[in-house]
Amino acid sequence: MDKQTIDNLLGDDMRNERMRNKLEKMTPGAYCIHQIWGFGQIKGYDDAKNRLVIDFSSGKIGQEMDPLFCAKKLEMLDKSDLIVRFHGDPEGVRQQLKKSSISMLIEYVESMPNKQASVSDIERTFADIVEKKNFKRWWNVTKKLIAKDSRLMLDEGNVTYLKLRENPISLEEQIIEKFNGTHNAQERLLIAEEISTMAIDNEALQTAANSVIDVLSSYATPDFLKLSVGHKFLSCLIRNKLAKSLDRNIDSLEPRIESIIHESSNLPKIAADLPYTYYTQFFTLITRTFPDEWEKHCFSLLRSGSDRFTNDCIAYLCENGREGTVRQQLIRWLHEKNLKTPLLQWIVKNRHAKKFESVVAQELLVPGLLRAILWAIDNEVLAGSHKSRKIPLAELICEDRALIKDLLTTATEEEALDLAQMLLVNQGFDSLSKKSLLARFIALFPSVQTLVTSGSKTKSQTNDSLKVSKESLDMKKKEYEHLVREKIPANKAAIAAAREQGDLSENSEYKMARQDQEILLARKAQLESELQIAQVIDFTSVDTAAVSVGSIVTIRPMAGGESVKFAILGAWDSDPEKNIISYKTPIAQAMLSKKIGDIVETSIDSVREQWTIEGIDRWASCK
Repeated sequence: MDKQTIDNLLGDDMRNERMRNKLEKMTPGAYCIHQIWGFGQIKGYDDAKNRLVIDFSSGKIGQEMDPLFCAKKLEMLDKSDLIVRFHGDPEGVRQQLKKSSISMLIEYVESMPNKQASVSDIERTFADIVEKKNFKRWWNVTKKLIAKDSRLMLDEGNVTYLKLRENPISLEEQIIEKFNGTHNAQERLLIAEEISTMAIDNEALQTAANSVIDVLSSYATPDFLKLSVGHKFLSCLIRNKLAKSLDRNIDSLEPRIESIIHESSNLPKIAADLPYTYYTQFFTLITRTFPDEWEKHCFSLLRSGSDRFTNDCIAYLCENGREGTVRQQLIRWLHEKNLKTPLLQWIVKNRHAKKFESVVAQELLVPGLLRAILWAIDNEVLAGSHKSRKIPLAELICEDRALIKDLLTTATEEEALDLAQMLLVNQGFDSLSKKSLLARFIALFPSVQTLVTSGSKTKSQTNDSLKVSKESLDMKKKEYEHLVREKIPANKAAIAAAREQGDLSENSEYKMARQDQEILLARKAQLESELQIAQVIDFTSVDTAAVSVGSIVTIRPMAGGESVKFAILGAWDSDPEKNIISYKTPIAQAMLSKKIGDIVETSIDSVREQWTIEGIDRWASCK
């Protein structure tokens, strides 16, 4: 556009004058960026339509746009801009980025106003270079490089900016600067942990580190409500570690770490927020704080800990001469059906470990342990905690090819069949995993093969399919949904509440809840088995030439007496008060396939009687 065209566009409104400089740059061949359509190049100006013609890399070719709109919405680019260079030589720019992301970022930030670029600016420019699908991963890697480069800094406020430093500083100074610039307490703890591992070797750094110690002390006070008791405890741990590196007397720092442990009514909450590197220190502080009760507290924590916590807790107890106590406690929990998933995983992984041979006794490696494992896997499925991934305990069982043999060595055939049936209905394994595990059962107990054979039949192949009505099937499904979504979770909550009351051997509420759990899970398994083989039938097309499911049969006793009429319907349709019986009942089985005039014999309560079939009607026509 020439000067006259621009003057006409701007008119007499002086507020438009600020757009003159940008309009002057909108010449054929100039480059620009649109927030939505991306990189573009101006191809020309249509005088008749008063429109700029722009080709955009997103596919908008020959786009006609109002110049004033462009002046407001488009960003004009110089030929030296990185994005322009990329579109001219994409492979060359990618190779340059691959060689040094930091150098290219520095060059980019230097070209920006005030020598700073927001993350959205960086994404807009670099997303095409690294390919959009890879940008987040590239940026996460690059941020770690930025943190180690003294020339750059990330200013993380409401909007995060990458800035060039006027005066490069050391890595230690950068981390302390990051601590002071971050206001989130939990993020500060992570940064303080990093500071505690640094070499604080000059007076300026020591002064800064001492101010970090003061902040961490304030976090640990009861008045600071933004952190949990676990994070308050962690604040003290990191504070003391940093203070030791500065040769400060930690006994003079308040609050003392022992006071947090002593005043806490829930040690598991502290453990839940601790990084695993502090577990042993945690156990040591518990022992120092509760010299007469430390063992009790450690066992209480053991019941609720994570995988790594469980291992470190048992190791600590054993190192302090409590191997026998740990063994007896594990056996007790197994008998009480109170072994949680982390403990089950620990036993499986360490059953042959020499370090724990005095803990994992033969009394633990019994069929009951496999039962506990299958219960735990099923409960995790019901809890819905692993919807998007496999259950670790189930994967462990599949991968440990010796486990089934180890746990079934003392099993009876009846126990093995029962456990195999539990496996068949367990929702934590896919069909291939079940087959693989059942093969290990069969190697020890060949009779288990009968379960596999019957379980592999399809509905059309098996004689055990259940013929049911659509109404009764819907009722069974509702019962199953109610069981899985309400009754079993409520029972699980009841078990957890009862467990919190203490000694399980004398806890009647806990025992009752566990008994209810067995009944509920058995019913769940039964429903799953029945629903799997249920086959809906249509009673409206029943042939009345012979008795079948869906018939109304009239029979008369041959010994004399009145006729009896009843309907033979699906497996779940029995209603004796309405003279409806299931086709699975003995009397119905005796009638099926018989015709009018045939004689059938029944045996009810050991009384044999003969009947003559007088009539066959279609139930659907009479109801």
